[in-house]
Amino acid sequence: MARGLDLDQISLETNIARRYLEDLENEKFDDFPGESYLIGFLRNYCEYLDLDGNELVNLYRNQKIQEINVPASALIPPRPLFERLFGQNAGRVKVALLVLLLLAAGAAGVVLLLPHLQGAFPAAETPQTPVREPAVHTLSGTEFKGRVFTGDQITVPVDGKNYTLLVEETAGTVRLNAGGTVRVVELGQELVFDVSGDDVPDVRVFVSDLYPENPSMGAELLVETALSAADTAEPEGGVTVSVPSGTAAAGNAGQTVLFESGSAFPVTLNATFRGYCLFRYEIDREERDERLYQKSEILTIQARNGLRIWASNGNAVKIQVIAAGQTVDLELSRPGEVIVRDLRWLRDDATGRYRFVLMDVD
Repeated sequence: MARGLDLDQISLETNIARRYLEDLENEKFDDFPGESYLIGFLRNYCEYLDLDGNELVNLYRNQKIQEINVPASALIPPRPLFERLFGQNAGRVKVALLVLLLLAAGAAGVVLLLPHLQGAFPAAETPQTPVREPAVHTLSGTEFKGRVFTGDQITVPVDGKNYTLLVEETAGTVRLNAGGTVRVVELGQELVFDVSGDDVPDVRVFVSDLYPENPSMGAELLVETALSAADTAEPEGGVTVSVPSGTAAAGNAGQTVLFESGSAFPVTLNATFRGYCLFRYEIDREERDERLYQKSEILTIQARNGLRIWASNGNAVKIQVIAAGQTVDLELSRPGEVIVRDLRWLRDDATGRYRFVLMDVD
């Protein structure tokens, strides 16, 4: 009234119905749907009139207390001692005190019982790990099948003479030392090689089981001799290519000789990626796969006869070729260059020997 305002105008601007404004003015508080509505309307009405809303809400609550005729102390529940002392941290203090009491009780129990427990139990003996002596295995007939461990020896009879395969390692791969030449065979890989020195394969080794993270568990091997003609024949599938007689050790133009042997044997290729690279490979002209590799990814593939590789960025991949215990590192190309390479066995018709070569493909 002092400001000359109209209730209809106030209702329009505050969204409070006129009848509720009239109830506030006439202190008819029972007509409101609830206490929260009443206090909310009262605060909004006070803000609109530039009055102290908190003061008027307190006046309303005091009036309600007088009407109920209840002592003010009864409306405010007493606060527990912990809350009065520590406020919002009272719960944490209770938990901390309980933990301290439990720890103190446990420590007291240990102090009281310790004299009675001493000597009640014999001191535990440290188990002694038995030291395994290296074993010497001999082929039964033309084969040996069993678990071998580092340091074991396998005696292989070939043409009336005995040759020794020394097991140097069984972690990740199996390393066999045959007369100073180390052969590396991976899990699930079959390797055919020569032990007698006549460049004719006479031993086949197959690894059927090993524990990469626990070399003490050894490896399960199958070792065979008396190989058939099919075992020592040149690779199948049309991958073998004759190399003209007199080819230099470095190979023809566009060829690099990686390995040379009296027989062709399976090879393993490890590809380590330095960055993003779309990489495709084809194994023995049968199996093909392709995907986008990222930095630090590693791909391992095996081929019996040969393989072809494609790379969208040749410098983003480092290649290692492993065969017969030898490892060759290959740097394929310059950064950003798309490359296609063949890695395969070639047979020299004149000498009958095999060369595993890296060849450029147009």
